[in-house]
Amino acid sequence: MKLSLSLLTLAVAACLAAPAHAEAPADASTLDTVRVEAERAQRAKSANQNVTVLTAADLDAEMANTMEEAIRYIPGVSIVDMGRFGDNGFNIRGLESDRVAITVDGLSLGESVETARSYEFFRGGRGDVDIDTLKSLAVVKGADSISAGSGALGGAVVFTTKDPADYLNPAGNDTHIGFKAGYSGANDETMGTLTFANRTGIVESMLVYTRREGHEMASYYDTTNDRTGVGRRTPDPVDSTRDNLLGKLDLQLNEAHTLGFMYERGRATNDVDNLSRVYAPGYLTRQGHDTNDRDRYGAHYQWLAENAVFDTLEAQLDRQVTESRGITTITAGSGCPGGAIPCLRSENRSTEQTLDRAALDFTKAFSTGGAQHDLVYGMAWQQRDVDFTAVDTRWNAAGDVASVDVDPRQVPKTDVDNWNVYLRDSVRLFDERLTLSAGARYDRYDYSPQVDSTFVDRTGTVRDVSFASPSWQVGAEFRFLPAHSLWAQVGRGFRAPSVADMYSPTSTTTLINAQTGQPLVFNDTVSNPDLSSEKSLNVELGYRWSTDTAQFGLSVFRDRYDNFIEYSTLTQQIPGGFRTTARGPILYERAYTMPANAGQVTVKGVEMEGRVQFNDAWSARLAASYSEGKKQNGDPLESIVPASAVLGVRYAPSAVWNVTAAVTHAAAKHADDAYNTAANGTVSTPAWLDKADGYTVLDLFGSWNISEQWKISAGIYNLTNREYYLWQRVRGVYQGSNTLYGYVNDEGIGRYSEPGRNARITVAFNW
Repeated sequence: MKLSLSLLTLAVAACLAAPAHAEAPADASTLDTVRVEAERAQRAKSANQNVTVLTAADLDAEMANTMEEAIRYIPGVSIVDMGRFGDNGFNIRGLESDRVAITVDGLSLGESVETARSYEFFRGGRGDVDIDTLKSLAVVKGADSISAGSGALGGAVVFTTKDPADYLNPAGNDTHIGFKAGYSGANDETMGTLTFANRTGIVESMLVYTRREGHEMASYYDTTNDRTGVGRRTPDPVDSTRDNLLGKLDLQLNEAHTLGFMYERGRATNDVDNLSRVYAPGYLTRQGHDTNDRDRYGAHYQWLAENAVFDTLEAQLDRQVTESRGITTITAGSGCPGGAIPCLRSENRSTEQTLDRAALDFTKAFSTGGAQHDLVYGMAWQQRDVDFTAVDTRWNAAGDVASVDVDPRQVPKTDVDNWNVYLRDSVRLFDERLTLSAGARYDRYDYSPQVDSTFVDRTGTVRDVSFASPSWQVGAEFRFLPAHSLWAQVGRGFRAPSVADMYSPTSTTTLINAQTGQPLVFNDTVSNPDLSSEKSLNVELGYRWSTDTAQFGLSVFRDRYDNFIEYSTLTQQIPGGFRTTARGPILYERAYTMPANAGQVTVKGVEMEGRVQFNDAWSARLAASYSEGKKQNGDPLESIVPASAVLGVRYAPSAVWNVTAAVTHAAAKHADDAYNTAANGTVSTPAWLDKADGYTVLDLFGSWNISEQWKISAGIYNLTNREYYLWQRVRGVYQGSNTLYGYVNDEGIGRYSEPGRNARITVAFNW
């Protein structure tokens, strides 16, 4: 990857001043408070040295309505785009989707399930979390399996939801009522959040309800060229609704014992008019009705024991049910039952994942000689049930049902049992100038697929499989001067294969034995029960400078990933040969596909961030990152996001109002960073590489505290109305004609561009 001179200049110059996600604090004391709160959140969740924590105040100040908006000012981190079906997790340092762990209050979100991508009939995401329910969002860069478990190869995203105490006074009976309303021009979304919290005696309670109604995310060409087919520049029309309810009830039984209960209910619906998929005579109309439902139930207990074995004990029981469904309805102009046209077809795809979890976590602080220890340890058990269904319905031209077929499952109904134990100790020495940390975790996963009439395995390769893996992390930080410190960390992460990795559909083909003329059954796609877990070894070195008015951090890293799971094309030699027809030529080898541990990937790079408080009114922040990745065969890792930097300058002359200007610059993606070499030596590059040509975008936003109860926030984004494309969005888009699904041409790629100039506004009331 070529790092442009402009990016280097921007990064070096701004480091002398500042960094990160756009909002900076108002004064030096606030700066110090933000740092302390972030450090506490980091220690509570992870021993990783490279953690960015966004608090509820950060998310509110940036008026983030989506995860993409929440993390847009953290370079090196992006969202995995799924087209019609929304987002599918995060990309951290080039690792994405299921290779980045996502947890909500310690509970993992779902895993990905996908059918043929180019057809876009269904892709099951990992679940949805509403921004307004979050107390904090922590982005952990690098392996952190001890706190996040399987999937934390490139990093983890840790969501923590709000508690009643976050809204109430520290003690005494209290009530909080809040309301927030907002509008976002990028997707014409209106939203409203109602919050109620109360403490009466020993009972603390909370309800947070959010409703969002919007449309498709705009492109730069949002008002031009609205024709059908692959040349459509305007995004397909979408009507979107999202409802989320979070309720919590905590009982403070006494000073030492707390018992709590929670329930979260999320409902998301997208109605899509797939005009870009319409072409004659095949598809005359094509609509999608996609839903994503998530229900989470939980109970937790905390005991402040302060005995010889532990200071605190936390027990947690959770159940989470995630159901994703995609119903595609088509008016077809060909291939109709009975021959008469037009006719209707529907493709109904759904996946349901149920996760049950029980966990025990302990903490213990103690001293031995001159050393201060912070010990955490625990254990957990969880079971994930994954199921997939597909129903195809066909009508004739008269409107009568001609057929209802239950398709073979994309994956078999599978139970995945997991248990883990972990231990981590952080030791502070020499008046806390030196901190050492070490931790280890052990996980075991047992997969039990169910092969039946809806998932027929003619290859005989689908069976029970188990995985067991240790993971660990060691680190050190040395404060060699009061404001200066060096740190280092090494971690081993892992990812057990997902159900889709293990058991995607198997298939066979019947051909003819060239010697006997008898039928022969050959494998086309097979499962691989001998897959190994993916593993990572993350090495990182860093430097920090921190004073009351300024901070600066620089880190370099090298991450090695082993046993990467990819679909591989293999060749089977056939002694004696075979024929595809009775009189066809004799062939002696045949290709088939199988998931395999394809080899090793290495990612390395540098990241920097900092902030400075010039005076009571002016402050600035900067964050920048650069990384590059190579596969074992020498090809680049295409999922690496181009180098980027964000500079934010904030003016806050008083506590009443403030305004921030944030400049985001991303380097271009070059051909030598994005190509693939096939087994036969053919080299190919993504179709729309030229669109990722780098960009600079300016955002301007601020807030006004009208009174103690009322606050208004507003912003203008992409102020200069720049046309630009995100690499993570266009790299998977196909190029082709109207006869191919999921493709675009030179005009149609415009619908994947980012929104032009757009505005947001929110009004909040708290009492």
